Formats: sequence, C-alpha cells, structure tokens
Amino acid sequence: CDVTFLTCLKTQSIATIGPESLLRQINDTAKLLRKSFFKASSNPANAQEEFNFNCYVHFRVYNEILVREKVYFPSFQKDFEANVGRLILKSTSKEQPSLVQDLAPETTLIERLTNALVASDTAATLLQNKGLIDSWERSIPPDDDIEDWTTTSKSTTTDNFYVSSDLEYSLALNGDVSLNSQLLLQELGYRLYPSFGRWLVHEAVSQCFGNENKVKVNMDDYYMDTSYNSDPDLFEPKQVLLNIVLERD
Repeated sequence: CDVTFLTCLKTQSIATIGPESLLRQINDTAKLLRKSFFKASSNPANAQEEFNFNCYVHFRVYNEILVREKVYFPSFQKDFEANVGRLILKSTSKEQPSLVQDLAPETTLIERLTNALVASDTAATLLQNKGLIDSWERSIPPDDDIEDWTTTSKSTTTDNFYVSSDLEYSLALNGDVSLNSQLLLQELGYRLYPSFGRWLVHEAVSQCFGNENKVKVNMDDYYMDTSYNSDPDLFEPKQVLLNIVLERD
C-alpha cells in the first residue's frame, strides 16, 4: 500500500513525501500508539491483531498526510482504491487463476453476470483462506431481476433500448480482521480506511464486464451486528456487508 499511496500522491502533484519520510512517520506513529491500541494485555498480539494494528497505523498516517497536504480526496480515493484492488487481484492470479477474467468480446451479458457472481464467491473464499475473514455469505439475485437486467428489446423505431433496472446483491464478510481499524479511523473522521475485501471484490466483479458492456459497479460497505440486541449502546459490529449494485448505462 505504501508504494501505491506515494504513486497516487504524485498524480495529485504532491512530491514532498518520499519513501523514507513515509516510513519514518509510520514507525513514529506505531511507537506512539502501540501501548494504547493493545491496552494492558498480558498476552502478546497474534498475527491477526498485528495486521489490524499495522493497518490502523499505515492508514492513519496516510490520512494525516492527505489532510496536511490538502489533497483533493475524491479523485485520490478512486485512484488509490482501484490500484490496490488491481494489485491484490494480480497477486492472487497463481493461487486463484479463475479470478483473473479474460472474457471474449462476444461473451453475452448473462454469461458475464454469471462470472461476476462466481468472482464474488471466489474472492470471498480467498479472503477466508488467507485468514482475513472468518466466513462469508452472498445473496442470490431473483431470476426475474436478472432477466429484466439482461434483456435487450427493440422499440418501434430503429433505436435499441434496454428493459432493465439496476441489479443488486449483497456479500457479507464475517469477522474481517481489519474491522477494528476501519471503525477507529472513521470515528476519527478519516475517509480512507483498509477495506481490502471491498476493493478486491469490486475489481474482480468490474473486470467481468469490461468497458464495452457499459456496466458500472457501485459498492458500499455497512457494518452489522449479527447478534440482535435492543440496546444501541451494546452495538458491536461483527460483519462488513457489501451492497453491490450493477448499473447499466
């Protein structure tokens, strides 16, 4: 992420932060926050807890730099998240070659949709196998919605039009190891946080459609407490719910 962060900074014409400066800020922040982050635990942090802490430190420094340098956030965020998503996807090509799609131009829209749903499942399974989530589950779009979304008709003129609506489904990621750092960063008012699962799934689904199909993938994440409790003070998120909307132009 550090290299991608610096590269994206340069595209925003910010060249005052170099690798050594970034590393120094990360190390200083880690030393400053480690005791308070882990509190008074007598047990050493495990690998997942260390990963969560490192995510928090890195992204806290990223956000502080973005604020200090007055970086235009929307374009930076889009660039950074897309690049990290592509890098994660590329790194999985040997382990999960089915995630890297190279569909022929004549591939039908329904075939592309089928591939996108499979890619969602494959990405989630990969996250689980890597220990980044505990489990996952995906909703199944209704057949009628799929038919409406993929149907092409002709009007009474020579123009084509699509009988379609946005197609929506969800992917629940349970026990995301970086969940705590995501929440802490957002509580501090920062908008860039380590949502690796969302970035990977977004890239995997997007590449199933390519540019020629004019399908836009919109994805939002929500934090869910899977154990019901009527007391809002006891709300404890355990799940990242990805709401995925496939929008046709």
